[in-house]
Amino acid sequence: MLGVGAVAVAALLCAVALGFGTLAAYLYLRASQGAVGAALIVCLAYALLAILIGTAALIRRRAERLARSAASAPTPAASGNIDSLFQSMAEAAAPQDRQALLAALELGRGLSPLQLITIALIGGFIVGRKLGK
Repeated sequence: MLGVGAVAVAALLCAVALGFGTLAAYLYLRASQGAVGAALIVCLAYALLAILIGTAALIRRRAERLARSAASAPTPAASGNIDSLFQSMAEAAAPQDRQALLAALELGRGLSPLQLITIALIGGFIVGRKLGK
């Protein structure tokens, strides 16, 4: 229990130090940049720090999720051969599903990644509009 209390006290002291550090940076910048400029600089510094920490957390979470899914993936598709995955999906589906899957696969191979993202965004927008009504 002492460990949790020590961590809480350390976090509180760190927050106080961060507050005084922010004040010192603001006062220093206010002398050369003015009040608004100093406030914007401090604000942007915190925003950049938040974005960096958030991005690092998302990357770590995604890497852990990918590691878990790779460990539990079925063996036929886990070999890395995407064609075997599509083939197994086509064999298990109805004839019209197979044709739709093959058409989508052919379309996907013919388009660039940017074009695929654009199509996905437009489709998502249209579906969102339809669901909103």
